[in-house]
Amino acid sequence: MTIADELARLQALRDAGSLTEIEFEEAKRKVLNEQPQSAVSGFGGGAVAGQIHGVNEDTYCTLMHLSQLLVVSGLGIVAPIVMWVISKEESDLARRHGNRMMNWLISSLIYAFIAGLLCMVLIGIPLVILIVILDFVFPIIAAVKANNGELWSYPGAIRFFEED
Repeated sequence: MTIADELARLQALRDAGSLTEIEFEEAKRKVLNEQPQSAVSGFGGGAVAGQIHGVNEDTYCTLMHLSQLLVVSGLGIVAPIVMWVISKEESDLARRHGNRMMNWLISSLIYAFIAGLLCMVLIGIPLVILIVILDFVFPIIAAVKANNGELWSYPGAIRFFEED
């Protein structure tokens, strides 16, 4: 069966209502990713299904979550954003993990700003401490879940990006 035949079969299943839009898109990605590709990844190697820039998808997503812990070096915001941007078009899994991670990063910055303002009336000090703790705990939990092949939404994160 050719790629075109398989895509036509999937389209017919979607039109008949046997597949939801999300199931159709996922099946279509699998069909297209399982075929030999002449596309070249950003690091010069051929694109391989289940890998992002030569790294297993789960491992890449784990590293993307853990990169938030580089905050001491100042890369805790830059590294996860760069990893998400360069991989979200290549991998749906990286996009989904990245969306959740970005929701937390932006939410955390908003919470930290508000807590910083509240420090003027002393109530902000425990809030800043809580945010710092959560900024270390949540990425670790998300990384463990990603390594196990699970998607995890950060509790308390405002949804700026879709979490499908």
